[in-house]
Amino acid sequence: MLKAEVILLISALASLSGCGAVVSLHPLAIPNGKETVFDPALLGTWEEVRAEPDGTKARYEVDRAESGYSVKAVSGGTMHLMKVGNRLLLDVYCPSDGAPPPVHVFLRLRLEKDTAWVSGMDSSWLQDQIEASGLPRHEVLTGDWNRMVLTASSAELRRHLLPYVNDDKSFSEETELRRVK
Repeated sequence: MLKAEVILLISALASLSGCGAVVSLHPLAIPNGKETVFDPALLGTWEEVRAEPDGTKARYEVDRAESGYSVKAVSGGTMHLMKVGNRLLLDVYCPSDGAPPPVHVFLRLRLEKDTAWVSGMDSSWLQDQIEASGLPRHEVLTGDWNRMVLTASSAELRRHLLPYVNDDKSFSEETELRRVK
């Protein structure tokens, strides 16, 4: 994937997840894991309700992939859906062929018929909790808007992040998407 495409995909995901301040080197969702689910209602083309200042609206094509979903906002993105208690989480993988490195972004999903709301698991409250406990393992890139890069293994991520899923303070403001018919 070209560096410009990676930057565009991360920018699009950052717009979905507020500031996009928390990314992970490892997945939270494990393909075929006990929390990983598939919901055909997520398939299709989705468009953000709120337009950018230039009047454009971000669009995302979600198709079935061998394991999970493919996301065609920019080529190469994939995601997995997790059901944790009564909450749905998306683990979106942003591939890269160089700098910046490939990362995962975690989003909460609410889905009702032809409307979806997503919010990033990246609030300043969550960052404070992680920094205070030191867990899961992470680095803070102070030269990059204090972006937090989680470096923990998938098992450690699940152990330390999944308890925060039911706390609304863990997520940024929701972005509304509508299905394009």
